[in-house]
Amino acid sequence: MTTGELRPDDASNPAEFVDLLRQLKDRSGLTYRQLEQRAAAAGDVLARSTAADILRRSTLPRPEVVAAFVRACGAEDQVETWLRARHRLAAGQFAPPSPAADPPPVDAVTTPERAGPARPRWFARPAPLALLVVAALLATLGVGFWIERRDDSQERAGQLADPTATAGGGARSPSAGRSQIRPARSPHLCLTEGRDRTGQYTKEIAVHRPCTEATPPDTALVPVADGMYFIHWVHPVLGKGCLTVREEDPGRNLLEPWDEDKCSASRSKQVFHFEPTGSTPDAYRIRPDRSELCVGLRDDSDVSAVALVEPCTGGPDQVFLVNALPAD
Repeated sequence: MTTGELRPDDASNPAEFVDLLRQLKDRSGLTYRQLEQRAAAAGDVLARSTAADILRRSTLPRPEVVAAFVRACGAEDQVETWLRARHRLAAGQFAPPSPAADPPPVDAVTTPERAGPARPRWFARPAPLALLVVAALLATLGVGFWIERRDDSQERAGQLADPTATAGGGARSPSAGRSQIRPARSPHLCLTEGRDRTGQYTKEIAVHRPCTEATPPDTALVPVADGMYFIHWVHPVLGKGCLTVREEDPGRNLLEPWDEDKCSASRSKQVFHFEPTGSTPDAYRIRPDRSELCVGLRDDSDVSAVALVEPCTGGPDQVFLVNALPAD
């Protein structure tokens, strides 16, 4: 397949570039799920949520996302053309370029590119959202992952508990609602959705990535009892879910989002204690209910630091900063 009369070099601004990507998808006749599958078969990472997100915006996707999207749409022979157009727009050159020379890939819209080959990212761009979260529903036992559905967070915005709740002994609990969860020793990273870079487990999991790239989904704390919370995610495409400790291989001890109707306060693997460490007012150790394990990080990679539960050590690598964010 080629892009036919689609001419990304003629895009005069990022919004027109995204509109051309949208037309490319329409011509491919592929669903977002099919795009994800085709990208994986080609060795790319392109989640259906990422593909949907970039097409509803008017800002430039990262270069690796553009390349994966174009290949998945069947326009493999046009990847360089799309990247050339994207680099020109990122450099602020909104007039169509001269065919004599290509501008260097200076990205003035997103964060600076690191040297070396582009590394795939699950969420390619920050996406501030005006979303609130809802309280969890009690459900019957079963395993479920996120399904694509409409966000109805505004209908239940009032269900969040008072953010001034305190834990035993007078220690302050984190505020309920929309939040950032950051490793204390790597505070530039924030909890968000990603993939296991080892490839052993292929579903969505919790990772820590640079905070500028950590939405969607929005992370929020939903109180269950004093100092105990669901960790909820709200995504514009994938809907609502709660983080759950995976108890079987592959992916044992990783944190994965379960669909909202599978979230229950009776499931200890979905309820987390936030225990103040005393180091700073917003520093906590996070433990699954009825467990001697603590949330930690597999590594401190700037690309994707995988979150998992592991034996509690009392070390700084298991301390997280929890900060409330505005509801809107």
